[in-house]
Amino acid sequence: LLDVRVGADLYLRERAAPSAVERNITGQVTGGKGDVRDVEASFDGTKLIFALRLPLIEGADPEDQPTWNIWEFDRTTDTLRRVIQSDLVAEEGHDVAPHYLPDGRIIFSSTRQRQSRAILLDEGKPQFAAQDESRDEPAFVLHVMNADGTDIHQVSFNQSHDLDPEVLLDGRVVFTRWDHAPGHDEFNLYAMRPDGTDLELLYGAHSHDTGTDDSTIQFLDPRAMANGQLLVRAQPYDAPFDGGNLLLINVHDYVENTQPNLANTGTLSGPAQRPATVNDVRTVEGPSPGGRFSSAYPLDDNTGRILVSWTPCRVMEKQRIKPCTDKALAGGTAVEPPPLYGLWIYDPVNQTQQPIASPQEGVIFSDIVALQPRRLPPVLMDRVAGVDYDSEYQTEGVGVIDIRSVYDMDGTDTAPGGIAALANPKVTTAAQRPARFLRIEKPVSLPDRDTLDFSESAFGVTGAFGMREILGYAPVEPDGSVKVKVPANVPFAITVVDANGRRIGPRHENWLQVRPGQVLKCNGCHDPES
Repeated sequence: LLDVRVGADLYLRERAAPSAVERNITGQVTGGKGDVRDVEASFDGTKLIFALRLPLIEGADPEDQPTWNIWEFDRTTDTLRRVIQSDLVAEEGHDVAPHYLPDGRIIFSSTRQRQSRAILLDEGKPQFAAQDESRDEPAFVLHVMNADGTDIHQVSFNQSHDLDPEVLLDGRVVFTRWDHAPGHDEFNLYAMRPDGTDLELLYGAHSHDTGTDDSTIQFLDPRAMANGQLLVRAQPYDAPFDGGNLLLINVHDYVENTQPNLANTGTLSGPAQRPATVNDVRTVEGPSPGGRFSSAYPLDDNTGRILVSWTPCRVMEKQRIKPCTDKALAGGTAVEPPPLYGLWIYDPVNQTQQPIASPQEGVIFSDIVALQPRRLPPVLMDRVAGVDYDSEYQTEGVGVIDIRSVYDMDGTDTAPGGIAALANPKVTTAAQRPARFLRIEKPVSLPDRDTLDFSESAFGVTGAFGMREILGYAPVEPDGSVKVKVPANVPFAITVVDANGRRIGPRHENWLQVRPGQVLKCNGCHDPES
């Protein structure tokens, strides 16, 4: 995420037509040697917001290089500005993937980790920026700030990246989360309120092997369609030429490709996802007959049309570039030249794809949005201490987890003899109950590899589950229920243990979070193997 494509700029084209006049609106600050990414339009169609990195300083150390910053272009005044005015504050971390919230604030992904660092300081610990669980770079997590760059605060608390937030039609935020806790390594779709409460897995934990020939795909860059579906770019980790296929996902009725939500159990069977275009796009190595997409933006005009950045399929034959014909692809040895991304508008009704900006050799169009008004989702207000929850929770810096029963596994009573028998002290003594305590654990923030100049085994990094800190234990009631305060604004996991502290069930493999005063209810556990 910290890579720089030198020479990228943001261009404004007055109309969605090949003949339209265009102009460079960031060259004045990049000098043609910076980089621009993650472009988004305001709901009223008057502003563009994006991430921009100024030219790198030759010979400078990484910590002295310019960071990614959030910039905004106002079309009505023809002005360009960095949103965070203070140089000191702007350089606290890398800021990318900005999106407008319905109330005018900005949600974005950042390595600054403000609340996480503050908690480490309160605990008397070094303020290591949480590294992603591959330990390659600091984790990008979601933050919110005012339109003028003030009141920056962290709202998601993952150990790896939370990226590309988008506002759903109901006002919630959907984003791509890198689930990289032990036992996981995939990008799933999550949703939450803009203040970070009600975080939940929205879609995709068990739907990754749905690419070409059952290849593994990840769900990236979610976009809300007018009909409530999500438009995503599906591609493998190492995507050929940074491109993939476009999928439409019915997240209203499904949680997985062939698993409906509770309301539709027994009536729907899937699939929940389908291609957004008629293009034969492949998600495996080698030429893709239908080309590949690197960006997509749905038009909110009730036509279903989508603006796309797309490259056609091409092969290299005897130093000449040719289209992908059946003959050229026969044998499976065709070599692809560099992509030829241009800008297009796809019409699903007529199944046509018309050019907007003709592709050029050596030039890549990577992001596309439309500066046009679109429907404004409802504003979901931030919860307020003393109004929405007891201010005591804010003072303590805690939330609550409320588990109905640790013996409720996917709706099945798994307690020996049944929950009713365990809950009856005349039938089952405390010593006979298998589940005695709930252990709450949080990951330990580690330094980067440059700082860590001795064996990583001292930090548990080389082990399967990294290094964790036990926050505490809570008693499991006879019926399997647990209700306990837990620290807010930290990622944590839970483990059900017996009287000797030994785990008795499946390992919890996802990081949870609560915001101050939030009650996180678990209405039943699940078996990750099911």
